[in-house]
Amino acid sequence: MRNDGADKSDKSKSSTEGRKNADALIASKLRGYYDSIVEEGTPDHLLDLLERLQEAERKMNEPRE
Repeated sequence: MRNDGADKSDKSKSSTEGRKNADALIASKLRGYYDSIVEEGTPDHLLDLLERLQEAERKMNEPRE
């Protein structure tokens, strides 16, 4: 006599464990990718652009005579 309920329970546990392992692997890969991007820093041309935009904004907000 087969116990189909136990087989389904085992498959469910196996599926859940496999999903957890896959999720952990994905999380690890994403964390590594994010860290590598953060280490690259901001390119100089973008920093220059931000400085120019801030300067233009300051000039616009200066009181006019």
